[in-house]
Amino acid sequence: MTHHHHDDAHHHGHGHPHHHGPEHGTHAGHDAEASQDEHAPSPLSTKEKLAKMLHHWVHHNQDHVASYRLWAQRARSEGLPEVADALETIAQKSLELTDLLEKARTHLPS
Repeated sequence: MTHHHHDDAHHHGHGHPHHHGPEHGTHAGHDAEASQDEHAPSPLSTKEKLAKMLHHWVHHNQDHVASYRLWAQRARSEGLPEVADALETIAQKSLELTDLLEKARTHLPS
């Protein structure tokens, strides 16, 4: 069985759209991708990396919320109310996670 979130390409706040393949469930490559600025001349400090990662995770979560809501609507229109309800709950829980990520960002030094 393959792991697939959705049909459409989308953005994750790091400059380019992409499709998720089977490896997306592991989020392979997201740590390196979001934590490094390819134009930066020197490595980032841990605090700078955390700022970039938290920013990335917030936007990544927002993308997932939009996808969950879209698929909840589709499930409901196909007569799958339990699936739709579950996806709507997942979207709400994801928003709670986004709030926690935002809170973490406020504790980083500027």
